[in-house]
Amino acid sequence: MSAEEHGGGDLIEITFLGSGGGRFITITQFRSTGGFHIRASRNIYVDPGPGALVRSWRYKLDPRKLDVIFVSHRHVDHCNDAEVMIEAMTGGALKKRGVLIASKSVVYGDETHTPAVSKYHLDVLESIHIPEPGSRIAIGDEEMVITPAQHSDPTTIGFRMKSPMGDISYIPDTAYFDELLEWHDGSRLIIAAVTRPRDMGIPYHLSTDDIVMMLKRMREKPEALVVSHIGMKMHFANPYKEAKYIETVTGVKTYVAKEGFRVRMEKNEIAVRTLRPARFV
Repeated sequence: MSAEEHGGGDLIEITFLGSGGGRFITITQFRSTGGFHIRASRNIYVDPGPGALVRSWRYKLDPRKLDVIFVSHRHVDHCNDAEVMIEAMTGGALKKRGVLIASKSVVYGDETHTPAVSKYHLDVLESIHIPEPGSRIAIGDEEMVITPAQHSDPTTIGFRMKSPMGDISYIPDTAYFDELLEWHDGSRLIIAAVTRPRDMGIPYHLSTDDIVMMLKRMREKPEALVVSHIGMKMHFANPYKEAKYIETVTGVKTYVAKEGFRVRMEKNEIAVRTLRPARFV
């Protein structure tokens, strides 16, 4: 597929097909939970939770054109649609193509979960990566550096994607720990799962207080932060007020993801807009 079809070159687009996370947001769909799509030199889908397939079509992001699927861990709000997105990427499981990058729990399961992806679906992929933090995976013109997390699924992984437009970090569900600074300091854009508002932190998840502490400690702050994976408490606390607080105290431009929210990253600027649904499916 050409660079023009993918984007690449002098532009990266990130489209959110959901911004919710946690069991109660997932089962109520107060905020959709489809994860997000990266259009760079390759098409990458990150954490295809419930609704990923439907909302991809809603915003004219053809899942048959995917090249890579990244799944941070085995929890259902991150991996529910993984198999059907693999089927789309592989032309109905009729072509051996596409790349899966996933935590160990997604591929093998763990003490409490079966694998999220069946052998049938694994067998139609061109390649499968089950990387450890520090692993580097080339994806077209970009390189994905796998980063650690501290979550109730101990195999959870994030990434820092190096691109001609600058680095893009994805921090999935995790507790705050000092190594986050080392892995993500200097990224131009950070997408972070900030599940809880101020003074309401819980184990294994970031809160507004955690992300503020992290940004304040960074030597080279990001140009922009996108808050996503919003839990029920954050949803009702008003995530836009929390984002304004983060921006005021850290000086980092902070956005709240929602369905259809698109970040356009060019060499000289990061611009955002919210798309209208193209289809109601």
